[in-house]
Amino acid sequence: MRRTTLVQSLILSTALISGTASADTILGFDASAGVWQPSYSGNLGVDDFDVDEFSLAEDNITFIQAALEHPVPLIPNILVAHSSVETDGTAMLESDVTFDDETFTANTEISANMDLSHTDATLYYEILDNWVNLDLGLTARRYDGALEVTGEGQTENIELAGVLPMAYAMARFDLPFTGWSIIAQGNGTGYKGDTLTDLTAKVRWDFMPAADFAVEAGYRVMSLKLQELDSLQSDLEIKGPYLGLNLHL
Repeated sequence: MRRTTLVQSLILSTALISGTASADTILGFDASAGVWQPSYSGNLGVDDFDVDEFSLAEDNITFIQAALEHPVPLIPNILVAHSSVETDGTAMLESDVTFDDETFTANTEISANMDLSHTDATLYYEILDNWVNLDLGLTARRYDGALEVTGEGQTENIELAGVLPMAYAMARFDLPFTGWSIIAQGNGTGYKGDTLTDLTAKVRWDFMPAADFAVEAGYRVMSLKLQELDSLQSDLEIKGPYLGLNLHL
């Protein structure tokens, strides 16, 4: 009897917060995985070297995210995500260019390997949970990558390692009786002139309602303007379409 009373109390508390006690607000799991194919533009290094000159490879990038939602009041839900952002390219220098402390001279060929892979841990609350969904929270984004530039007998390895606090928001609009949803999701932060934004707009189609599977397609834009985070000086925009699968229980 006490267990029954406790469960009923939890369900009632969740209903008071969200305004409705649907199945996925009692205990929910949402996961997405897919590929992102971005292009790169902007500048790198002390001399604002144009990354277009590297002709960076526009390879497919894998991403995954998973969220767990629960009915316990005041305790936030959790979302974890990872994106493996890696690319490389070569350039023939027309003038001297400095990356961090190393200067590469004109008329030499240099190659670059850039790794901006990152992992997010997000704590968030469901503000709305019906046909309009709104989540707000905070993200800790950890970078564990580097920019490596090599030339004739020269190598500069610039680490990008650290944790950034970011604001998080997600809005989803379910189109009733269609299986379609429109979703906007993003993170953003700014500190001492550094700004980083990561925004995604997508549509989702629940093509197998009985199995809780959906496909989603969208466009992701990540912008990094960094001067203080480690030694990677950048003003980059990474953007492109992506396609993924979603499971919602």
